[in-house]
Amino acid sequence: MNKIKETGRSMIEMISVLAVIGVLSAGGLKGYTKAMHKYRVHKSITYVTDAIVEYQSFLKRPIGNYPSESATMAQNAQKYGLLSTCKIGTSEIAGASYQVCRFALGEVYPRFFMTTKEDGVYYTYMLYATFTKDRENACVDFLNYRWDQVVPQKFWRRGKLWLTSNHGDRVMYSAKINKLNLTDIQQACSTYCEPQAAYCSVVFDLTTLGY
Repeated sequence: MNKIKETGRSMIEMISVLAVIGVLSAGGLKGYTKAMHKYRVHKSITYVTDAIVEYQSFLKRPIGNYPSESATMAQNAQKYGLLSTCKIGTSEIAGASYQVCRFALGEVYPRFFMTTKEDGVYYTYMLYATFTKDRENACVDFLNYRWDQVVPQKFWRRGKLWLTSNHGDRVMYSAKINKLNLTDIQQACSTYCEPQAAYCSVVFDLTTLGY
């Protein structure tokens, strides 16, 4: 009889232990997922920051013709010393066929424009940072960085930081909108980066007059 009771008690204890292990495992998985997200955000911010630094160096060099836009722009950019760590692939956006650079939260697509106006020639370098993983949270954490301080002020005079998706566009920072507000960021990311959006990108529009 005692043996039966001991066996019963042991089964109950075993079930309790397994339940505790299950709770701890779930908590550990959640913690791991959160840590990996932070890691990807940090890596992506570093990637774009380095790309902006490279562009500043590019503008200081006599490089002849300004790069022209093409479907192989990611590859062409590297010829000018831009996106030096680019891992080239094809965009994951449905219907897109252009080259992109892979980064931790998705992909980066570079674009170049040269526009002649009455007051001179404008040079634009645009970086589309498109999120393919946990898009809404990625959008919030990526945008909620001190981009207003990291990006040189000369780019903010004519350039801007904006959010785009198939739902539309929204300027997040510029010479006129000179403050990145967390509440605005959360609202914008919730609207433009919702799960059904075909794509969701933060765009760095780095425009200068001459170089």
